[in-house]
Order: sequence, then structure tokens, then C-alpha cells
Amino acid sequence: MKKLNIFIFLLTFIFVTTGCNVTAKNVKKEEIKLYYANSDNTRIQWVTRPINYSNEDEKYANALKELINGPYSSDSTRNISENTKVLVLQKNDDIIHVDFSKEFLSPSTDISQTIAIITVTNTLTQFDEVKGVRITVEGKAMISPQGQPYDVLTEFDLSESRKVNIKIYLPDENAQYLIPKIKEIEIKEGESIGEKIIYELIEESNSQDYNVIPKGTELIAYSEENKIAIVNFSHDFVNNHSGGTAGETMTIYSIVNSLTELENITGVLFLIEGQRREDFGHFSFNEPFRRAENLIKP
Repeated sequence: MKKLNIFIFLLTFIFVTTGCNVTAKNVKKEEIKLYYANSDNTRIQWVTRPINYSNEDEKYANALKELINGPYSSDSTRNISENTKVLVLQKNDDIIHVDFSKEFLSPSTDISQTIAIITVTNTLTQFDEVKGVRITVEGKAMISPQGQPYDVLTEFDLSESRKVNIKIYLPDENAQYLIPKIKEIEIKEGESIGEKIIYELIEESNSQDYNVIPKGTELIAYSEENKIAIVNFSHDFVNNHSGGTAGETMTIYSIVNSLTELENITGVLFLIEGQRREDFGHFSFNEPFRRAENLIKP
């Protein structure tokens, strides 16, 4: 009986110490993005998949392993052969060097190889500590369709853009009324139309004789909350303004009427360097401004 108890104790000790060692490895689990082309290779998209790793090298290796395994979806296309092997995976500072086996070049079409390069690069540069990727095949640099060897590649901008028409309001020659102007602008995924409107007004100010927005003014931040656009300008908005009731009116309501063209905006709150001001010239400035239809030229 004593021998049996000793045997059980040894088994328990081995199990506990083995379990402690597994825990000590500090295995992490993370949802990452894997980039693939869509079914007809006209657009690059991403899917999410979990990976486990215990250190950086393992994280990058497992990310590439999952990428090579494929998208597991009929609406995505594999542009990297499943037989591709990672021969070298080395990170120096914030650059990762990946050397693939020759299977990486199959299929051999330019578009497939370009997409394969983009998907590898964006999969690895999603990690904050990775700023670039250098890809070789069995030690040799890959050649771009233009005939030049690829160097270190940074994240590819995959955001889709669309063109939209906006209406902005600018003062007439007498600074008495606001005149609407239609402009076509390009909006990328995730960009704010309201923010783009402010930048268009700044651009108009820099190209015209009048200052809708005073010279030197920078947009520090733009946000929207409860149908109110919050526009945060630099001190130049106040310090560089020429003053006068008419000029102040044109400046304020050029911005307000332009932003309230958006269906989701009913008012505009101005901040200067992140702070509310009690006044701006002849105007109380610490509450949102509403649209002024009476200032639009008939």
C-alpha cells in the first residue's frame, strides 16, 4: 500500500509540474486578419482567424501558415500555392524578411504574384511592430511587372474610394450672402464627409481673395455627436481673422451651412485648441450654431 501511495504521488507531481511548464510558456491567442483576393481577383479583402503563439517569431510564422492554408471560403481566391514553404523568417528591427520556396511563384501570372505579395505584406504589417516586409524566393529578389526587383514593402492601402458631390457655401463679392457651390470629392472608406467639407473650405480660402477660414488655420479634430458637428480649430482661426460683423458672419455660417447640408448634422459647435470660447468677435461662441437659410443668396 505504501508503494502504491508513492507511485500515485509521483504521477501527481509529474502532472502538476508538466502543467506548470505549459502555463509558463505563456501561450497567447489573437484574432488576426488574413488577406486574400475575391473570387475573380479584382479586389483584395480580409478574413479573421485566431492564431496561438508564445513569442513574436511564432506569431509571424503562424500568421503565414494560416495565410498559406487558404481562405476556407468560396468568395475568396488563394494566390499562394498551398505547397509553399517558408524557408527563412527573420525580423530585424521593424522589417521582416521572408524567404519562400519556389512554389510561391506558382501560379506564375503577374496579377497572381502581385496579389500574393500584397496579401503577405498586409498580413504581416497589421502588427504594430512591423513596418515593412522584404520577400525573396529561394534567396532571390522577386521582380515586379515593371522589371525592377522588389525592395522592402510597406502596407498597401486597400481602402476603396468613391466620388460624391458636396455643397459648400462661400461668401459673395460683397460678403453679404452665401452662394452654394457643388464640388465632387473622393471619399475613402472610413473617411468623414464632414471633415472633407472643412478641408474643402480651407482650400477655397487659400485660393481666393477672401478668407472664409483665416489663413494658417488648421483643423485639429472633427467629430460628430448627437447630430452636432464638433469642429476643433487651431488658434489661427481667431488670431488671424480680419474681424467685423460681416466677416465673422460669413466665416461662421459658411461652415455651418456647409456642414448642415449633411442629413445627420443639425448644428455645429466650434472649439479652439480643444476648448470652448465665450465669444468670437461679435458672436457668442460656446453653443452650437444652427443653419441660417436667410443668408443664402436668393
